[in-house]
Amino acid sequence: MKNVTSPSNQLQTELKSKIDSLDLKWQIQVLDTIDSTSSELIRQVKSGLQEPKILLAMKQTQGRGRRGNTWFSSPNDSLTLSLGFLLEPKNWLGLSLCVGIDLIQSMDPQQRLDLQLKWPNDVWVKRNGQYRKLAGILIETLTTNLPHKDSARYCVVGIGVNLQTPAFEMDAHAIPPLGLFELEPERSANEIILDLARRLPKTLHCFELEGFSPFKPKFEALNALQGLDLFLSDGTRGICHGVNDQGELMLLQDGRLQAHNNLELSVRPFGTTKT
Repeated sequence: MKNVTSPSNQLQTELKSKIDSLDLKWQIQVLDTIDSTSSELIRQVKSGLQEPKILLAMKQTQGRGRRGNTWFSSPNDSLTLSLGFLLEPKNWLGLSLCVGIDLIQSMDPQQRLDLQLKWPNDVWVKRNGQYRKLAGILIETLTTNLPHKDSARYCVVGIGVNLQTPAFEMDAHAIPPLGLFELEPERSANEIILDLARRLPKTLHCFELEGFSPFKPKFEALNALQGLDLFLSDGTRGICHGVNDQGELMLLQDGRLQAHNNLELSVRPFGTTKT
């Protein structure tokens, strides 16, 4: 009887070969089905994993987003992966924005689609006067027991990208999703993974040494919320004036600029119900 290579094993072999050819230090693992790529990577970290790793799932059944949201996935409809690495920055604020910048560049390397970042962790695009959500990012960190690295943490970055537009019904007031392939059918999921794997180490090194400040101009050029009247789930309302050097959201409230850094808050243009 012939040994049949599963699609996940075949993809893992292909991606590993390309990552090795680029002289990148990522481990790569592709699974057929998992509850959540981030949950699985966290389990592996608790079992002793410390190396940089990319964990990709063909199907994800209980993917996690911010504030308890769920991100489901199925083969060819979405890209669900988590990247793990040790990091020791002076300040963690702004990391999701740095990852978002790299993700946008990996999704649209020619910068033809006018993709934008919605603070703190979503990729949006405006079509026919309406914002649509293409991708989301969730960052979690775990303590380590490494000698001489007391402040280092293992960081797990979960990423979900809509490749096809989801068919399930959405709340009428939510930001509707959109599939990347509707905008760029020639872009492949593998290309996004490899491009992100190539970009992220340099970004992380810079963020670890210098924080968010060097990335602020890039974010401002991609800021989906600039100038909009925003409503936060804690009742705050104000006009978006970008971010500060730490990556905090700046709102003009009653004539004064105020910084906001609670990443668990829902942030939305006034008049919408969810983001």
